[in-house]
Amino acid sequence: MSQAPAEDRAWVRIPTPLAPEALIEFCRDVERLLRINSMLEFERLGPAGEGRYELAALNLSTGQRIETAFRIEPQDRGLRLIYESGLKTATEIAIEPGERGGARSFLVVTDDYAGTPEAERQARAAEVDRSLPWWGRDLHRYLGHWARWSGWAPWRWYMRRVWQPMKPKARRITFMLWVIAAFELAALVVVAAAYALD
Repeated sequence: MSQAPAEDRAWVRIPTPLAPEALIEFCRDVERLLRINSMLEFERLGPAGEGRYELAALNLSTGQRIETAFRIEPQDRGLRLIYESGLKTATEIAIEPGERGGARSFLVVTDDYAGTPEAERQARAAEVDRSLPWWGRDLHRYLGHWARWSGWAPWRWYMRRVWQPMKPKARRITFMLWVIAAFELAALVVVAAAYALD
């Protein structure tokens, strides 16, 4: 994560295995993009009419409750979420082309606080969203899985209908249950093989 104190912006730059056009298409689903952040426990997230969305969530990185509406402003290579209330004025999602021999593209997520007067920013410093580094890691991991598995319809269905609406804690518990089930299945195969060899 990088910070520009004079501009009151913080950002993460995430290498991705997706081509820039595929990444732009991926980012058009703003709800999925936001729900990938494991530090936000959503109560409400969805359209509120007239091109607006409403968001109500607990930010686990600060312990603060967030409740705001936002609108989406398309950009040439990404989009900008403009918040109606709160300390953060906008979140910018930008796609950059990759480097030769490296990532195919980069996703740059920037939190912008510059629209709030400096005195107010200082007084409300505890509200600064500290989840950006986690969100960057979550996006990096998710995009790696997306590049590998998105062609498989059952995986897409599971991620969209089951995983995405889950709270972060439920996702961790579900992952542990999948790991335990895999170990149990492996143990069952070993025991069955041992009996078959006798």
